[in-house]
Amino acid sequence: MDRESKVGLLVAFAFIAAFATQTESVNANQGASSPAESQSSTYFATLTADNVFVRSGPSVQSSYPFGKMDRGEVVRVVEENFGWARVQTAGRAFADMNGFIPVDDRAQLSVDGATITANASTELRAPNINAASTPNSSWKQIGRIEAGATLAVIDRIDDERGSVWSVRLPEMGEGWINSNFLRRSTAAEAAAFDKAVVSEEVALMTAETAAIGSSSEPSEPGAVIGEIVEVEVQPAKPTKSPEQIATELRRATFADLEVAWLKIKGQPTADAEVGALYARYIVFAAESANDPSFYAHAQSRIAQLEVQQEVQNKIFELQATKARLTGECEQINDVAVAIEARSEYTAVGVLNASLIYDGVALPLLFRLQDPSTGQTVSYVVPGDGFQLSTMLGTLIGIKGEKCYDDALKLDMITPKTIDYLTPRSGG
Repeated sequence: MDRESKVGLLVAFAFIAAFATQTESVNANQGASSPAESQSSTYFATLTADNVFVRSGPSVQSSYPFGKMDRGEVVRVVEENFGWARVQTAGRAFADMNGFIPVDDRAQLSVDGATITANASTELRAPNINAASTPNSSWKQIGRIEAGATLAVIDRIDDERGSVWSVRLPEMGEGWINSNFLRRSTAAEAAAFDKAVVSEEVALMTAETAAIGSSSEPSEPGAVIGEIVEVEVQPAKPTKSPEQIATELRRATFADLEVAWLKIKGQPTADAEVGALYARYIVFAAESANDPSFYAHAQSRIAQLEVQQEVQNKIFELQATKARLTGECEQINDVAVAIEARSEYTAVGVLNASLIYDGVALPLLFRLQDPSTGQTVSYVVPGDGFQLSTMLGTLIGIKGEKCYDDALKLDMITPKTIDYLTPRSGG
């Protein structure tokens, strides 16, 4: 080996050694394990960046943010999954965030208007800060409020689709944070988190009775370390296990699906949103594979919906044949207009409301149906500048962005322009 080759190898070995030393130093500072690893137990994590979103689910595509956090904030992680950390909505980091509770007979407002008390189990929803936190756009559930629980009320918000109470987030809620922006907390950071979740009553008593000293020795366990000495801190309330939270969320999802099932049963078969509900049950069955009871119920509904889909498809075929043969002028003209317009628009059809995607348990969407068969062509996302509720029952052409939502299992269109293809009733 010549001299130049030997020199090159020596330089390369030196670079590798320096890089390894630097890596060991970083690992020593940050701890042996990172949030990216699979974790089965609860631990504390600290934010490593500013303006980090807290989301309503472990996905950028199918969830939305309901808050932001900055560098140094501490959270309690209860699960990690594919690069996302599920955290409880407890501690100082969530103090300025809020949740939504539906205004109905499941929650009762106190006489002074400061709190609400749950009369029955009700859902805690995440405000969609990407859409001005309007109740209409804030449909993701991040927890269940059980009967007897009391929450502090911030405000009441009324919307065309319903009203909600804006409340302080309870500790049992959950959010999701990208694990790339988290590291394991130090012991001091974890202790600070525990102090942050002490009740407001205890904190007030501490402020009034604590002795302030210029310096102090480390105190006994259970006392505040620092300027406030020998103040007893009550232990934090026990939290639910990840398995309990998952079961409660699964139960709530199943209840919402069963409500939709009853709505579908009340519709005429030809007009029912069978395909959309079928897709929701398929997703639920996959998520409940380890729960025999929920899985069996989901499979039963899937079998029933498959039969309904077959019947519906036969009806669509008959209606299409009838549309071709009957010679009904108005229907043929509408179909002809639709066929001619399809090349100009992203989609063409009759706009109708959706019973499943009604903005309550699932996002608000509108159905676009084939004018001859009634089959759902796609779903339309409400957007600024379009009063879709005034267009119901009319044949329209939509230009916009069409995409397949993998979480909802639907073709969805976000309109940019909408044209009436037939005159509206009433002029």
